Amino acid sequence: MPKAKQITNPKGLKALPDAAAYEHLKDSMGRFRTQSLFVEHKHEKYPAPFTLKDYDHNGGMSMYQLYMNASDPTEYTQAIALLGSWKHWQLLCNTEWFKPIVAGWRDELKVKFESDRFREMLNVTTTCKGTPQGVSATKWLAERYSRVTSPKRGRPSKAEKAQNIRKDAEEDQLLKEEAARLGL
Repeated sequence: MPKAKQITNPKGLKALPDAAAYEHLKDSMGRFRTQSLFVEHKHEKYPAPFTLKDYDHNGGMSMYQLYMNASDPTEYTQAIALLGSWKHWQLLCNTEWFKPIVAGWRDELKVKFESDRFREMLNVTTTCKGTPQGVSATKWLAERYSRVTSPKRGRPSKAEKAQNIRKDAEEDQLLKEEAARLGL
């Protein structure tokens, strides 16, 4: 029996097992498994290597933690590391029950990247004080995170006062006409 071909290692991951290591992620007919991959939806015939929880649970590895640790917005690294196949990842992500779960993970990953960018720029402002890079980082932080308050409304102008007086007079006239029509 020939040895399974070694999967090339995506950038950022330490080491991947060979393709045979992913065979347990398929059913007896060779189809990609979806729900039965998770402890929460375990099938008696197949082992459940993952959990949907944010932490490892009942012998299942937290797919959430593995997804976040890979930190790849294209999700290719996660697909290969978790399931060994981009097709399998696409199939899982397109199932109705998994769509809201992965959508939440994607949203959180965006926030994580924004937080990383914030901390990086904050570090540049402190380490490069007075340099063009420090000034640019400070400007970026100020534009992105400062809360600009609009000035409070001042005293109304003479024109605004006159316009309000005219509106009030028109309303009074309409009310008088309506009252006269109704006989009040």
